[in-house]
Amino acid sequence: MTPSPFARREKNLNASMNVVPYIDVMLVLLVIFMVTTPMLTTGVNVDLPNANAENLGVGQQMPAVVSMQSDGSLFLNTNATDDVPVSEMELVETLLRLQAESQASGQGDISVIINADATNQYGMIVQLMANLKEAGVRKVGLLTEPAT
Repeated sequence: MTPSPFARREKNLNASMNVVPYIDVMLVLLVIFMVTTPMLTTGVNVDLPNANAENLGVGQQMPAVVSMQSDGSLFLNTNATDDVPVSEMELVETLLRLQAESQASGQGDISVIINADATNQYGMIVQLMANLKEAGVRKVGLLTEPAT
């Protein structure tokens, strides 16, 4: 018997994945990341001095960053906070607390990086370093721009 031209034929199953929706999702994610990435840059604007220096090695924990603007205002950036304005006394108290927490958790001493404006007076930087010593900080680094 001959098959009818109007009869339905059984098609083979198509097991390939339709990737068009996945490409659409990836393009949307790409656009979202491209828009949000410039907003992630934080920090206090300072004019860093130029110097030839080596990069710091990666340690167990992120260092705290103390920023000092040319007018002497201080900002503290830690794992928990982003560039919070602090006074000298608040800086010492916060670093003492962070040092105690770090030693209690077995991570050792905290590291501090000074992010100071190139036009700051030498005495202001020395006073800041004295405050860090008072807080028990043993590892201090100075942030610089690469020399051109």
